[in-house]
This record gives sequence, structure tokens and C-alpha cells, in this order.
Amino acid sequence: MITEKTFYQYLKCPNWVYFDAHGDTRAHDPLLGKLIDEGLIEEKERQVIASRPDVAEVLAEDPERAFEQTLAFMRDGRQTIYHGVLVDRHCVAHPDVLERVEGRSRFGNYYYVAADIKRARELRDDFKFQGCFYAELLHKVQDTKPLQGYVITPEGTVLSYLIEEFEATYKLALDDIEAIVAGVKPVHFVTSSCKQSPWFSECKKTSTACHDLSALNRVWGEEIHRLENAGIKTVEQMASRSVHDLARMVPDMNPMRLELLRDHAVALRNQTHAVRGRADFPASRVELFFDIESDPLRDFDYLFGVLKVEQGKEEYISFLADYPDREGENWRAFAEFIESHHDAIIYHFGWYEQEVCRRLAAKYGASSIAREAFERNMIDLLITARQTVVFPLTFYSLKDIGAYLGFAWRSEDASGANSVLWFEEWLKSKNDTLKVKILEYNEDDCRATKVLQRWLREHASDHV
Repeated sequence: MITEKTFYQYLKCPNWVYFDAHGDTRAHDPLLGKLIDEGLIEEKERQVIASRPDVAEVLAEDPERAFEQTLAFMRDGRQTIYHGVLVDRHCVAHPDVLERVEGRSRFGNYYYVAADIKRARELRDDFKFQGCFYAELLHKVQDTKPLQGYVITPEGTVLSYLIEEFEATYKLALDDIEAIVAGVKPVHFVTSSCKQSPWFSECKKTSTACHDLSALNRVWGEEIHRLENAGIKTVEQMASRSVHDLARMVPDMNPMRLELLRDHAVALRNQTHAVRGRADFPASRVELFFDIESDPLRDFDYLFGVLKVEQGKEEYISFLADYPDREGENWRAFAEFIESHHDAIIYHFGWYEQEVCRRLAAKYGASSIAREAFERNMIDLLITARQTVVFPLTFYSLKDIGAYLGFAWRSEDASGANSVLWFEEWLKSKNDTLKVKILEYNEDDCRATKVLQRWLREHASDHV
């Protein structure tokens, strides 16, 4: 069976589609499925469409019965159909919303267009693939093909795109998916996106056993293609070549890029890191190691955690909102804390913390001093690490780097996805054990960030 989620899986890892079609069935938490494909929890979806008139909801769980209910609502000309289902042979689509618009179809002087409710606030390729899939099935159901696809943001803003501009790419992907489902195994290529697949361990095991070039951090598929055409097919073969040789063998690749990939191949082969640059950190009496926990299913940033380090003393400080309507209040308390530490350096890992601070400052406000601190004092240690060190790791997540540096999280199942599931369960149960687990996970992320900063300060600050 091919669904709209198949296209998301295909873009993340074609082998995900293959294993789903030909491997053992693997249970997937429904909330985790929503989390993976940028969806929102049903409660939030209902809030987004609450103001729409004449909403008809499809309640049947069996796809064929749900399709019959959807068709009945379409024949009746209902304005908005929530949880509709479209079926054509082995293709089953589940658009969040079907909306009636003026025009002609087999039903009369109207037809339906499809939209998904997503937490993302920009259009992405996987959304457009799904929109083309909906349009194709709607064409077969109503004899009219929508010209546009739509995504609805958490605020209810509707983003649109032209189906025809993406259709050729969609059809190529669909042909590839059909072949995979029929039994054609895709070329192996492991990326960080594979981590979202329930089959990640299989992909990683294959990559490790074959020593293939996809084990190189952030290598592109086109780069692997060029290297393989030149006879470089494994990490060992890459590591054993000089940059001069590689530049001669692959003249259409940037020599600096070849040097970085070669150095990473050496690191993987020897299982040791290499310092390539200098990491300079400003002197600061107070350092803040900062990490955010969010519940994307509700579009809700609920925890701002800070490890405060001052003159050798450490204190973990948390700002926790226990429900979405308290997000603004919690943000303002955190912003006031930052204002009171406006000279402190704020270390974090990855782009997300900066993006959330800018977004919430615009949404809920922040003093000019706090805004200045966010703009001036935040240092992304992932950027620093990439610029200065080659780690013997395929993935540069905080968990991967932290583990390499010897840091251990208290929870064996610690992960960003699991923290969302813990929080959702805590919202329902208010179980203090879950709350403690969430706070410990956030504190451990803050402490891992400190471990990385201290390691970089020790190992890369003297590099010439």
C-alpha cells in the first residue's frame, strides 16, 4: 500500500520504503508518526479548523469504509471534510482537510482541494510530493484535478503551491516507489534522515559492514557518485589517498571539500579525531549552557533549561510550562532571567535555540536588553565543532558527540522524540516521575553542551 507518508519515507530513506514493504512489521507509536512527518496532535488540528463552517468528519477506521464516507460528504457538497480518505487500488491518501471550492466536477458546480495541517511554517518538498499524490487521487475521484496544493500552519495561515510545477519530479519519485514496493532494492545510502526510520539499525549496520562512503559525515549523493566513478568506493580507499591524488582523480570537486572528506575518512578508519582549526571562546564571569525542549505536536516550546556556571559553581535552572496557554508566561520569565544575565555567554548546540528565541521574542515580546543578549551572546557549538574538529562519527548530533567524549545521559532511552512522548504522557497523567525524567533529560543536554565546550577549549584553543 502506498500512502502520503510513503513519499516522506522515500525522501528520508528509500530503504525505509523497501523494509516497510518487504520486512517484518514494526510497531510505530501513532504520536511518533505524527512527529516524524511534521503533523500536529488532533486536539491542535481541531483548533486550527474550528472557525471553518460546516465541518464534516470522517470517523470510520477501515480505509474502504472511510472512503465511502468521504465520497458521501463530497456528493453532499460539505464545505470542509476532516480526516477524509481517498482510495485508488493500492494507493490510499489521508489529507487532513478536503475543502470545497467553486468549479466543475462529477459532483456538480464545485470540486475539492486537499490540504495538510503542518507545524512547519514554510513549504517543503515532502509536503509538495504529498500534495501531488492527493491531487492525482482527487482527479480520479471527482474528474477534476486541483491546480494547487495547500499547507495550513498552526496559526491557520494557508500556504499554496502549483501542482504542475512539481508534478514531473513527483512522477519520477512515484515510479521509483512503485519499483521498490515491487521488490527492487534501492542503492544503500545512510544519512542523518535515516535516524527517523524504524529500520535505522539495519541501515547503519549495512553501512558499517560495507565501509561505504555514505558513512562520511554530510557527504552528498552526487559527491559519492563522482568518487565512485573515479574508483573510490570505500572509506578505506578514501583515507589512503592524498588530497593531491584525489584532486587529480576527481577534478570537478573542490580540493578543500576533498580534503575535508579525506580527513573524515581517516578519522573513521583510525577511530580518532583530528583538530583542524582554532576554537576561541570569549572570557565570561558567568556562562550559560542552554537547551530547549519542545512539543512539536502542539507547536509548543515548553521548557527552557539553563546550566549556570559561575566561578566554579554550577546550578541547573528550568523554566517549565505545563500547558500551551502558559507558553507566553514561561517565555517572559526566561527572557527576564536572560536580561538579568545580559553579560553572560550563552552556549547551545544547533540552530534551534536561536530560531525559537527569535520567534518567541516576536510573538510574546522581550526587552531590548534581552534581545541584545540573544543576538550578541549566543554561541552555537555545533558550528564551532564543525569548523575545528573532525570526529570519527557519521552523525554530529549532541548525543553522538557527547557519547564520544564520554558523557552519559541518565535515561537509557534519552532522545528528542522520546522526550516529546514523555511530555505528552505527563500532560495526561501529571506523573511526577515523568516530570523528573523530562527535567533530567534537559539538564543532561545542558551538561553535555558544557562538556563539548570544555573539550573544545582544551583541545582546539591552542591550534595554529
